[in-house]
Amino acid sequence: MQQEFVGEGMLLVNERGIITFIDNSVAQALKVLPGNAQGRRLTEVFPETRLLEVLTSHQVLTQDLMIWKQKATLHYCPICKDEKFLGVAVYWHAKPSLVNQEADNPQLNTLLSLYESILGDLPIGIAVVDRQGRIVMLNREYQETLGISCQPARGVSLLQILPFSRVRDVLRTGQSVRGMEVKFQGSSFFLSEAPIYCEKELVGGLSKILNRERLEKYHVKELFDRFQLLESKLLFYKEELQEIRRLSSPLEEIIGDTPVMKKIKQVSARVALHDANVLITGESGTGKGLIAQVIHNLSHRSNEPFIKINCAAIPDNLLESELFGYEEGAFTGAAKGGKSGKFELADGGTIFLDEIGDMPAAMQAKILRVLQEKSFERVGGCKTLNVDVRVLAATHRNLEQAIDEGKFRLDMYYRLAVIKLHIPPLRERNEDIPKLTASIMQKLNHKYSLKVNELSPEVRQLFSKYNWPGNVRELENVLEYAFNFLEPGEKVISLEHLPGDFVKHIPNSQCSSELRLETVTSSNSNRREISLEQAVSQAEINTILQSLKLSQGNKQEAARILGIHVSGLYQKLKKYNITGH
Repeated sequence: MQQEFVGEGMLLVNERGIITFIDNSVAQALKVLPGNAQGRRLTEVFPETRLLEVLTSHQVLTQDLMIWKQKATLHYCPICKDEKFLGVAVYWHAKPSLVNQEADNPQLNTLLSLYESILGDLPIGIAVVDRQGRIVMLNREYQETLGISCQPARGVSLLQILPFSRVRDVLRTGQSVRGMEVKFQGSSFFLSEAPIYCEKELVGGLSKILNRERLEKYHVKELFDRFQLLESKLLFYKEELQEIRRLSSPLEEIIGDTPVMKKIKQVSARVALHDANVLITGESGTGKGLIAQVIHNLSHRSNEPFIKINCAAIPDNLLESELFGYEEGAFTGAAKGGKSGKFELADGGTIFLDEIGDMPAAMQAKILRVLQEKSFERVGGCKTLNVDVRVLAATHRNLEQAIDEGKFRLDMYYRLAVIKLHIPPLRERNEDIPKLTASIMQKLNHKYSLKVNELSPEVRQLFSKYNWPGNVRELENVLEYAFNFLEPGEKVISLEHLPGDFVKHIPNSQCSSELRLETVTSSNSNRREISLEQAVSQAEINTILQSLKLSQGNKQEAARILGIHVSGLYQKLKKYNITGH
């Protein structure tokens, strides 16, 4: 009998697709040095690989292709231990054939032993047959599921041990059989069988069996169905998100038409084209995180992860493990199996280090290594991990001053600030406040299911006079506060809806009502006459203010002074937008 496989090499990758071992023959076939390939992603060294399918499905896969004008067949075999997925073994064959080779060839026996040791731990029964339906390989799960006490001799027909197999029809027609339910020796099984092709030539078949009782016991089928549903939903949402991104430019998220904001949009679009590190500076609340998100969305990494981490919000003793992850047993309370860090999660995408100016000096040195070498070790680990990640950083601190004080590394600064982008405070671009306000109100309308469409003239004047120490974030907070105090049906935000502390800090205004009077007076300053209605209104306002002053803000007492019911006072307070004292 002829041998089925002639193996010429093997490589191993971990669960993330990183090459952990590559022998010389495979490296030679790929025209790389083993030392240069190890530690890199297989997709970088070998773009034509179908490894991602195996990493996702954890299923055996065969790939035929031409590489450097040489025919090759790759067999991807997932590696599992104790139900944990560890990686994939990839066997490389320069002359693939399942027939017409000597079965007792030592090289074949070695290769098949490797297959059996790897596939033996899979929780699914797998058998490989040649074109005549004779057994090439049978894993341990297949034997145990069928109650076979010993390994059948290679070359025995699969039908001798599995009478219900449809492999003969599969090999004759080339058509797969999937999910067929059969009974054998009092047990129910799910059977799937498929042909194996090489260069469009049928060379063998693959048989897989699952014990139904075991599936039901562990609810595997239910979990698998739910996984498929979630996977379908995820794909749908991902496509929908990509369509939304395609229809709307990320730059539209940056609100503002002042020259400085137009310049920021131009610079953001330019730097997004490449992978240079960017340092974004500006006061708290100016939108540094938004700029970082826009740069990522405009980049070629937009479909990869965007991982954010606030360096000031994580305790110093946890920051390293949060950024770089940890190995099992690295410290008391470490999760079993370890944990991936933010840099691992961001591999292929972008990591945003917010408040980088608050990072401890010890951590700065570790971050510097990632910036320089794109590599690091997990806490408690000794294996070097390589990542392809772009770093965006932001701070409200003066890093130049921190460098002079010895609190921030100069080399770290230059690595981060390849491109420096400064976001001006809101008080320096008051012209953008109306447009920012409209954008925020639109989001709040959606959040609260309201239809608020404008600000009163008094509120607009207040917004223009205020210096906004909290910048855009403070503007958002003030507006959301107002939305929570609107009466049903109200569509205009007035002074009475704003926080009292906010009105109190407006320059050159002692109270909201006086500002309203100032507005009314200034609007009529060019008129020679004032109507009786306006005069009465102003007199009422002055009288109400005086009564509130005398009663020290007690509305019950103010109503008594005015000689009206307290409900009538509240109506007039609302009418004239007079807030409490």
